[in-house]
Amino acid sequence: MADFSVLLGFLKQTPWCLTIFFTYLLFLQLWEVNSDEVWVLGPEESILARVGEAVEFPCRLSSYQDAGYMEILWFRTQVSNVVYLYQEPQGRSNPQMAQFRNRTLFEAYDIGEGSVNLHILSVVPSDEGRYGCRFLSHNFSGEATWELEVAGLGSDPHISLEGFNGEGIQLQCSSSGWYPKPKVQWRGHQDQCLSPESEDITQNAQGLFSLETSVIVRGGTHSNVSCIIQNPLLPQKKEFVLQIADVFLPRTSPWKKAFVGTLVVLPLCLVALAVLALRYFYKQRRFQENRVKQGEQDREKLQTELDWRRSEGQAG
Repeated sequence: MADFSVLLGFLKQTPWCLTIFFTYLLFLQLWEVNSDEVWVLGPEESILARVGEAVEFPCRLSSYQDAGYMEILWFRTQVSNVVYLYQEPQGRSNPQMAQFRNRTLFEAYDIGEGSVNLHILSVVPSDEGRYGCRFLSHNFSGEATWELEVAGLGSDPHISLEGFNGEGIQLQCSSSGWYPKPKVQWRGHQDQCLSPESEDITQNAQGLFSLETSVIVRGGTHSNVSCIIQNPLLPQKKEFVLQIADVFLPRTSPWKKAFVGTLVVLPLCLVALAVLALRYFYKQRRFQENRVKQGEQDREKLQTELDWRRSEGQAG
């Protein structure tokens, strides 16, 4: 223990700034933090797990002490949502959430040093969320929490030929088993982005995404086409490259433009000719009808005149 009379005498002969400094050191000595304080340690960062694989949740006490007599609980979001519960003298898992039954594996190899592990088997997208572990005894309670992210790397893309469309051919790319929602890109021969013709992404009952996307490929620089699918949480990507021979890709040429123009103009010309022909036949028909009508009128007039002359002759 320091001799306070000597220390105080020294402080009286010291400038005021040094007095404050030594006073601070004195308080640190008097209020020293208890080195026996214990807390719970879990994963320091969020955990990324693959769909279908196992994930490990480590949990331990900050000091090496026996935790075999403690209640150790893994929970989801809140302590009432039990993922796994350990209690001495034997491990048990009641009341455990239904979605984790027969999917947990408890490791207590180092429980005497305050360290335990819980494995969740066959991870699915619905496992994503916040988790924690809690140590509990008659004189101690502490917990730690962390975040679980889930990622699924889907199947290899498959490209199929859907047929010819306009001035090119239509290709369709499909893949399944992705989580979360994937990003898809079409790229051409010189790595330029191609605008998709359509894109359809659906989610099944297990939470996994499937996609179908199509693109129209024309001749020239687009003869090599790739479909690239990327998971936003993983560095890996899936890619399928298709090489298309130029002979299968129609090219734009002057004669083709002229031919297409002819195909457009020719029906219009035929329609115009049909209209003119109908008008001509209509006029001819009207003309014939007028001639017949005029002939009938002339015959009636002649017959009237003959009848009048006949009646005049009889009267004379």
